Amino acid sequence: MLFAQKITIRYHKDVRYANYANQRRAVRFWKLPEQTPEENAVLFHKVFLYQIPEKENFCQTSNQSNTYDTSAFFEDGFNQTPFAPIIAVKKEGENYLVQYGGRRNRGFYHTKFIVRPNQYGRLIYNQRGTYCYTEEWYYETIIYNFVSAPYSAYRAKLFYRKEPDFLFEDLHNLHYTKERFYRVE
Repeated sequence: MLFAQKITIRYHKDVRYANYANQRRAVRFWKLPEQTPEENAVLFHKVFLYQIPEKENFCQTSNQSNTYDTSAFFEDGFNQTPFAPIIAVKKEGENYLVQYGGRRNRGFYHTKFIVRPNQYGRLIYNQRGTYCYTEEWYYETIIYNFVSAPYSAYRAKLFYRKEPDFLFEDLHNLHYTKERFYRVE
């Protein structure tokens, strides 16, 4: 069974300073629900955190878990899996290929690591966007954790291992100019 976790940390320009960045860097995993989920092919746990300057900690706006059957795995074609649009996971035998597509809607993915039974992988990237009504910019740091383990291995602190077996980071310096945002490569 594949246990997957997505942590999204959203913030604005008023918390881009080093002390806030250190708080964001410290978040690498989140506690799973205590209740054991139903057995299926994938457990996908999503957490959405919001960082504001008035608070020492993050504001948690959502925390939900869903289980999926094998339709959660990406096949060739259009990615409509729960991990879409930037991440795709393919199952090959006992192994899971974790693929990353970079910017949204690029249409192709590159395998970044293969999670074998009883292994742990982490993928981290950042991005920016605008709210559709106010056109205000926001930034996001997104962390994906993947563990391949039997269903009986489920526990609330499943992702609390110090270091993953695999780590892929696509972190960019996000700069602002009056004209537009750009990415420093």
